[in-house]
Amino acid sequence: MPLLTRCKYHVLCMALGSAGILLNGCANSPSTISVADDTQNTPAVVLDEADHGCSYFYFLWGRTAELSGKNEEALEAYEKALICDPSAELIVRRIPLLLARLHRTDEAVARLMEYLDKHPRDIEPRMVLAKILLGKKQFKHAAAEYRKIHEIAPQDVTPLLLLSELYLADGKTKQALVTLDEALDADSQSYSGQVLMARLLASKRDFGKAEHHYQEALAINWSASLQLELAEVILQQKKYDKAITLYKDLLNRDEFNEDARIALVHVYLQQNREKAALEELNRLKKITHRPGQVDLTIARLYARKKEYKKAIAILSDIVDTEKQDNAEIRYMLAILHFQLEQYKEALFNVQAITPENEEYEDAIILQVRTLRELGKNEQAIALLESVLEQEKSRTPEMFVLLATMYQLNNQQQQGRKTLVRGVDTYPDNFKLLYEYGLFLDYNGEHQQAIDVMQKVIQLKPEHAAALNFVGYSWADQKIHLENAFEYIQRAARLKPKNGYIQDSLGWIYYRLGKLKEAVTTLEQAANLADDDPAILDHLGDVYLELGRSKDALKAYQKALHQYDDEQNIKRLTEKIRILEQQDIH
Repeated sequence: MPLLTRCKYHVLCMALGSAGILLNGCANSPSTISVADDTQNTPAVVLDEADHGCSYFYFLWGRTAELSGKNEEALEAYEKALICDPSAELIVRRIPLLLARLHRTDEAVARLMEYLDKHPRDIEPRMVLAKILLGKKQFKHAAAEYRKIHEIAPQDVTPLLLLSELYLADGKTKQALVTLDEALDADSQSYSGQVLMARLLASKRDFGKAEHHYQEALAINWSASLQLELAEVILQQKKYDKAITLYKDLLNRDEFNEDARIALVHVYLQQNREKAALEELNRLKKITHRPGQVDLTIARLYARKKEYKKAIAILSDIVDTEKQDNAEIRYMLAILHFQLEQYKEALFNVQAITPENEEYEDAIILQVRTLRELGKNEQAIALLESVLEQEKSRTPEMFVLLATMYQLNNQQQQGRKTLVRGVDTYPDNFKLLYEYGLFLDYNGEHQQAIDVMQKVIQLKPEHAAALNFVGYSWADQKIHLENAFEYIQRAARLKPKNGYIQDSLGWIYYRLGKLKEAVTTLEQAANLADDDPAILDHLGDVYLELGRSKDALKAYQKALHQYDDEQNIKRLTEKIRILEQQDIH
């Protein structure tokens, strides 16, 4: 049986041989392969040594394909390389990675397990295995691999850090903390370990310990971003002066750090140190590549200080500099002019805002308010009608605003029609329905108002104002008292500090004969809303029922001075006259 060189059976070797290039394993030395006689069709049999040249060629081919993102081609080349040299460990390691990228994770795990059975102390493939298991959400098995890696190389805390992150991903915070403690015991100079521990403790709001680990990490490797992170943790504890010290230290190291200056401005504003904030903003303006944004912040700060003219001057300069309309700035200018009662200037700016701008709806509302101040109600109504004609720009709030304008213009029927149009357009908008209910109640259509408010409650069961409206209405009419009590209790739970809802609760207690609870609740309501004469009126009734005539008289007298409608003034005056005639003084 003749012996042939291996090159005869590899296209690569044939090509290279024809070019006069020889690779190891393709030389003209006797082959180690016994091949069959062609005439007998007997298969060839590999007897011994690996073909390193062939393997290296396919490895380079595979690596090039891998770097080009051609993972299928790379895998095929690596498999061929292994045929040439089954002991090529580098290729054995790369194949599982490619399988994982191709989402053939079960095959990848099988290959790695097979390799690790033969090389149990090889760390790199075990790390790859753990990563793949983690991707498959096999947290327990991945954790076991990280533990094995740490046992093999106890001086390396990387597997412990990865294990702690695994525990965090699995929602096991306690195990993550224990593992991080173990890692830092092994290497207290682990920057990653200190940072991860600091962040974990901060997330648990254990700020004192978190600060310690941040400081340790900064001592190992200082960075501006980490110091900013520490300062934010300190701010969460409202330790403003300590945070300022950190920001200033950072700026001493890097005076051009915009994030630190912006954060410093924020802290000063939280402390109401507006002068210091302005000084810092002016420093920021000199170093930033966004001076317009800094000017905008300075203008807002002046507006906050009610120095409207200074704010207007800055914003006007921005508009002149940019040479184009900026809707946000135009809206701010309009508001500032409105505050100064410079209504024509306010209109000029607000009218520059178009439907494409985010501020358009707010701009329309401000324009309507401005026109009202100028006594141009008809113009405001015409504006709103034109807006509502455009489907893209109309909103439920626009219908409410237009109805209000009609009411102010003594056009009740037009107001009603507008709200009906709105409800027809937005039948499930609870805000619009609530306003419609209030309109009906104002016009004496009380039962219809209750019906609408009940629909509001159907759409939004936790609508405190609607619950209070229906509950109080029933209590006042002495009907459905148990249901009224339930509605008002729900409203009170939603808004416990609302004096008007507390008044309703006190009144339903009164209707149910629970006078002790009624007087306590109404006294609380009077403290919460001391400008509402109806609450004092109710309180007087309960005092009177309890036989506390002097207290009732005081409550009625105080309410009388607050009422401004003739009917209530007349009714309460008569109550006071009767009590005074009883000579209760």
